[in-house]
Amino acid sequence: MRSHAAWIVATLLIWLTATPPASANPTLLFEPATGKVLYSEDVDDIWHPASLTKLMTAYVAFEAIKDGKIHLDDRIPCSLVATLQPPSKVGLKVGATLTVEQALQAVIIKSANDVTVMLAEAISGSESAFIDQMNVTAKRLGMTHTNFVNTNGLPDPGQLTSARDIAKIARAVVSEYPQYASYWAMPDMRIGKRRLGSHNALLKTFAGADGLKTGFTCDSGYNVVASATRDGRRLMAVV
Repeated sequence: MRSHAAWIVATLLIWLTATPPASANPTLLFEPATGKVLYSEDVDDIWHPASLTKLMTAYVAFEAIKDGKIHLDDRIPCSLVATLQPPSKVGLKVGATLTVEQALQAVIIKSANDVTVMLAEAISGSESAFIDQMNVTAKRLGMTHTNFVNTNGLPDPGQLTSARDIAKIARAVVSEYPQYASYWAMPDMRIGKRRLGSHNALLKTFAGADGLKTGFTCDSGYNVVASATRDGRRLMAVV
C-alpha cells in the first residue's frame, strides 16, 4: 500500500510541472472505500476548484436521475446561455440536443462548460436554481469550505473549495453512483463524427488509472482528482 501511495503522489507531482514539488500545493491522498487518509498537506486551504466543480455538477445530475426527474435517454436542448460559455465546450448551436448520457460524458470527459448549463437548465429550470442545489448538496456532504456560483468552474472569486472538500464529493461520486464509473475512466467519447478527448493524461500514462477529473484556470492553477486501482485496491489523490 505504501509503495502504491508513493507512486501516485510522485507521478502527480511530476505531471503537475507547473508547480514544483518543493512548493507543493494542497494535497490529499486517501482510500475512497474507507476514507482513510494516507498523506495530506494544507487540505483546508481555500482554493478555486476550476473544473473540479464538475464533480458536483455530475453528482447532482446523478441524483436527479435516481429521483426520476430526468433519464439517461432524454434529449436536452442547448440554450443561448449555454452557447455563450467559453471553452472548453462542445460548441453546439442553439436548439441542438444531446441525450443526458451524452451530456454527462461530455461534462466528465471533455469538461464541456456549455453542457453543464444544458444539464442545469434541464434538471432545475435554470442554472441559478441548479447552483442552489449544488450548494445545498455541498452542505449535506460536509463540504464546509465550499461555495459554488457557477456549474462549470469558470473563473469567479466566489467559486471556492478545499482539497478536503473535493475529496468528500469525489468519494460520494464513486461510492454512491458506481454505475457511472466507466464515465470517469473514458479517455474519449464521440458525438456524431466528432471525437472529444479527455484532459486527464493519467488515463493513458499511469497503470491502473480510472478517473476522475482535471481542472485549470489561471487563478487555480492545475487541479486534479486522480484515481487508480492496483491489485484490487483503489487510491484517490486531490492535488
